[in-house]
Amino acid sequence: MTFYWFALIVLQFISGSIMYSHIFAKILGIDLRKVRDGNPGSTNLWRAAGWKWGFLALALDYFKGVLPLAIFAWNTELKISPYIVSLAALAGIAGHAFSPLLRFNGGKAIATTFGAWSVLTRWEGPTVLGITFTLFSIANKLMKRKGTTPETDALRVFVGFFFLLLYTLWKSLNGSPELILLYVGNLLIIAYKHRREITKLVKGRCKA
Repeated sequence: MTFYWFALIVLQFISGSIMYSHIFAKILGIDLRKVRDGNPGSTNLWRAAGWKWGFLALALDYFKGVLPLAIFAWNTELKISPYIVSLAALAGIAGHAFSPLLRFNGGKAIATTFGAWSVLTRWEGPTVLGITFTLFSIANKLMKRKGTTPETDALRVFVGFFFLLLYTLWKSLNGSPELILLYVGNLLIIAYKHRREITKLVKGRCKA
């Protein structure tokens, strides 16, 4: 059984570390480091190469958070501890954020986060995030702001994670305490990957 646990965590990390956006950008002759905030993720590929390539990379980033995690997690015969499944989910997210293929400087792992939470919560967690992101974007448009900045994108993510926290606490009180492990680890990774945006937001608040 320990072998399955180890294999799941390692395979999920490897899956997460495959940087599809970077691969597609190389094929297209695009240097994502020169696009907007330099993040080697699907959002910047979308901006640089159009929605078709961006959507393809986004979908693949999502599914690498799902596979092979779901194969192990949803196989009742393996009886893998839900805490091991949470660790494996984190491994996939960490693989994207700190990809060895990019000298441990990967993407911000939002799409992979959606994939991981889809497996552990049967799409409930991603629904919470998705609704929050959508409402935030609508509010942004109603305030007649032109486009978004990396800072507003980061703010949207953390608002989403606040509501995901409420969902996680509710689930932990109803039989899924392992989600706290996933949430805390996921939040730390997301916070680290958005550290520059957080600093700018805090400085902006201080100046105001």
